[in-house]
Amino acid sequence: MPGETYSSYASNLRLVQKRSFKDSISKGGKRASAAIKSVSLFAYIDPFIDWLFGIALILAMLKDLLDIINTVLIAVFGIGEILTIIFTFFISVFIFLIMVITGSTGKVKMARSIIKRTLLLIGTAITEMIPAVGMLPLETVLVVVAFVMTLAERKKAEQGNKK
Repeated sequence: MPGETYSSYASNLRLVQKRSFKDSISKGGKRASAAIKSVSLFAYIDPFIDWLFGIALILAMLKDLLDIINTVLIAVFGIGEILTIIFTFFISVFIFLIMVITGSTGKVKMARSIIKRTLLLIGTAITEMIPAVGMLPLETVLVVVAFVMTLAERKKAEQGNKK
């Protein structure tokens, strides 16, 4: 009877291997689907208007760099806070204008979109005021998130038009 035990173990092992292979294929398919969905957002890039996000990204990176430099200047000399506040204000206004210009179509959709982005911008500005957190590149992250939100809204609007 030991032979039967060995054969049952072998058949169980084959069954487990088949299941794990199927599970890994299934998980791989889900991961590939998520990757395709994220890449598919790039199909909604409009180069005639989205170049503004490039400018906003550069300015946001400069602002985040200024935050780091300002932290060093305050620690060493105690200057630079006024310059940072003014620069942050102008960068935030510029990013807000870009969000309005590149907003989605339709009055209701555009109003919701602007409200979401404005709350995101205000939340980022408030978070930037926290001393230790202010050094993080939050403004840069804000621009990237706003750009992805814009692309997702364009995709959603196009899918709504197809229905």
